[in-house]
Amino acid sequence: MAFPGILAIFLIFITSLACAETRNWTSADGRVIEATILELNGEIVRLRTSRGEFELSLDKLSTADQLFAKDWANKMAAAKPSEENGKPQAMTLGNFDNLKLGEWPQYVVAELSLDQIEIVESKDDDGKEQFLYRTPHFEFHSPDRLSTSVVREFARIFEATYAFVDQMPIGLAPGASENGFYKTKLYMSKDDYYSDGGMPGSGGMFTWRRRGQEMSGMIKVPLSNLGVEYTGTRFIVDHKKRSTTLTHEIVHQVMMRWLASAMPVWLSEGLAEVVSSQDYNNGRFKLNSMNRSVAEEVTRGRGRDYTMLNLERLMTITHGEWSSDLASGRGGRNYDSANILAYYFLRLDGEGNGTHLVEFLKEITSGNRGDDGKLAREKHLLRERSYEQLEKDLADAWRSEGLKIEFTE
Repeated sequence: MAFPGILAIFLIFITSLACAETRNWTSADGRVIEATILELNGEIVRLRTSRGEFELSLDKLSTADQLFAKDWANKMAAAKPSEENGKPQAMTLGNFDNLKLGEWPQYVVAELSLDQIEIVESKDDDGKEQFLYRTPHFEFHSPDRLSTSVVREFARIFEATYAFVDQMPIGLAPGASENGFYKTKLYMSKDDYYSDGGMPGSGGMFTWRRRGQEMSGMIKVPLSNLGVEYTGTRFIVDHKKRSTTLTHEIVHQVMMRWLASAMPVWLSEGLAEVVSSQDYNNGRFKLNSMNRSVAEEVTRGRGRDYTMLNLERLMTITHGEWSSDLASGRGGRNYDSANILAYYFLRLDGEGNGTHLVEFLKEITSGNRGDDGKLAREKHLLRERSYEQLEKDLADAWRSEGLKIEFTE
């Protein structure tokens, strides 16, 4: 898959689980076999057929099967608890104490001074010199020396996005990553990025993996996609360049723990879309017209009519189905629909303070995840409403905000 101008997100898991699923698998050259998936280890999938077990590289399978295998591994990783002293331990998610429901800041600002950037010279795995730049929450790996002022300018979008997620009054509590920093690997050119495994045509990618409760992940991105350019004598930052898809992936990065939880795909993608829709400039998100920003994003500024995915389909879609839609070119409507729905539960549903969404999050973090969040969805989000009634309520709420919504299959 190649998605020009966007960041492609890839989920890489290491699992070895007893759960399995039998289905027809199609190879890249069109051959079909019936097999049971047993394990996904990095980019190697292990299958069992009537002739025995065998391993093969994911790229030997069709795109749809690659996505299925990753989605299967995602569900298996989320379902398997870590163990401490022989007892299952649930992954710690969220902080719902002392929430000020519905109290949103007017602005989210990343104040980042030069003395908050730490520079560390080191060697990579091949012995080549590299430079590490650390801000309060992020670590940037660069093959060349950058000035701290350049690092500060592009790092502000990372720190501002972290602050945005942290200050949402719904208790997401991103916290610190492994060794205290969320990692980003920088590339001097797009060719360097592609040669290191970057998907051709993409602007960058985010990968993550989980072992028990330990989460690790990295954004890989060419410097040009951060607005950094080399003039021949020095690096400069073009302040007019800001990738909304980069912001989207930063949200996923700081919410890594949630990615492996029972948080539904529409909500994780919708929250990332809500953040990336907002007005950002020079380290500051302006949040005094969030609803208008969402409406303009989904309509692309062309009128006030929007046709979104019907809510039963959207709220029950799996990661694999979401990825398949993206691979087939139908993913755009999913993202915009998730944006509208997530914002509805954040600020328009009920009393407009996100109470029911917070209760839903509490429920899915309680450790009872066996039903993929169905009971929590019905109890806290639907609240005895049919999907048709929820669609009416959502459309009425958005109509008062100037957006006319209809629904499609």
